[in-house]
Amino acid sequence: MLDNDIMKTLKWSELAQIEEYVGDPMDEWTTTKSKAKLAFAMQYLLAKRANPALTIEEAENLSIQELADISGVELRDPKDQATA
Repeated sequence: MLDNDIMKTLKWSELAQIEEYVGDPMDEWTTTKSKAKLAFAMQYLLAKRANPALTIEEAENLSIQELADISGVELRDPKDQATA
């Protein structure tokens, strides 16, 4: 799996889609009420690159690991990376 800065990986159109799904502009993501929804939206869009037919409904029914496996990118908490 790739271990990289997810923000450098996403395209501008994908960031806009995440903002739509989460309901918060990007500059408010650090204080968003649903970190899980934000992480899911990012992982889903990355998985869609590998499997364009994947629907959001299908992705919602996958485990965190299954979605990570499809996308090829594992999301990690930046605080965990700083101490690793």
